Amino acid sequence: MDPDRQARTAYPRIRLAYFNKLVNLVMSRQFQSHGVDVTREQEAILRELAQGDGCNQAELAQRTGQDRNNLSRTLDILESKQLITRDVSPDDKRRSVVRLTQTGRLIQQQALQAVDRYRAALYAGFTPHEIDDFARAVGRLTANLEAFLEASDSPSRASTDERHARPRHLR
Repeated sequence: MDPDRQARTAYPRIRLAYFNKLVNLVMSRQFQSHGVDVTREQEAILRELAQGDGCNQAELAQRTGQDRNNLSRTLDILESKQLITRDVSPDDKRRSVVRLTQTGRLIQQQALQAVDRYRAALYAGFTPHEIDDFARAVGRLTANLEAFLEASDSPSRASTDERHARPRHLR
């Protein structure tokens, strides 16, 4: 293998971990600068609800790629901030329907402005073709790891949350 390529690919998880850390830091600062008191995970929930309000928690977990336990805790936080409501489903009393409040819609719009600034910073200097190539590469890497997990985990070992953790729009 070419030594330069070997150096670039030897420890991608370290680079990816650092990249994720930077994403969290930049997003956090953008939310703060827009006066929005939410995390990335909370913003994802608000965004999904803005696109299709009134869904149950299982569907919301699927749409955001969050496991159900973490989602429940995050929904508790959003409910305490009065950004969402959870009501018993009229069709199935065991389920709750999650909806944005008016305040939640306002915060989601402010968060969207912060996300737009983040994306502008992230993709500065990239052509649309390069952005598409990056998205395809990440999709392929994700598919490879999911296939590996499916091959190495028997259905009895893999948790339901792990099997359903991938957001629906990435399937």
